[in-house]
Amino acid sequence: MRSLLTILLAAASLPVAARAMEPGERQYASTMTSPILPRPQATVTQCASKEDAADPTRFTAHSPAADCQVTPGSRTSENYSWTVSCPKQGMRGEGKARFGCGTIESDMQTTMDMQGQKMDMLNRTSGRRLGPCKTK
Repeated sequence: MRSLLTILLAAASLPVAARAMEPGERQYASTMTSPILPRPQATVTQCASKEDAADPTRFTAHSPAADCQVTPGSRTSENYSWTVSCPKQGMRGEGKARFGCGTIESDMQTTMDMQGQKMDMLNRTSGRRLGPCKTK
């Protein structure tokens, strides 16, 4: 279950990162709903360096969902849509993100084949910039 949440969070954050980002620490909160699952929630905090912000593939390069194919859809300054396909996990879906000043809201509807059973999921993610990256 934890790996499924990680895959969904990573897949959802790929298109989000594709928009021009300001460097800094970001927090993403995600809620997944499905008829056969409870409401798993996850919060991820990540630092985007100046280099990461300029090249979003660096920001998501170590994602466990690296085998997923994300295909960009329509894009405006306030919205972005995409489709995702993860053949190894038997998952496919589509999503849409809405941008605000330092915030983002996204919905991703996915279908997954788990041991011969079809499972529909809705992943809702909200993100915000927290400020400069914390030094370690």
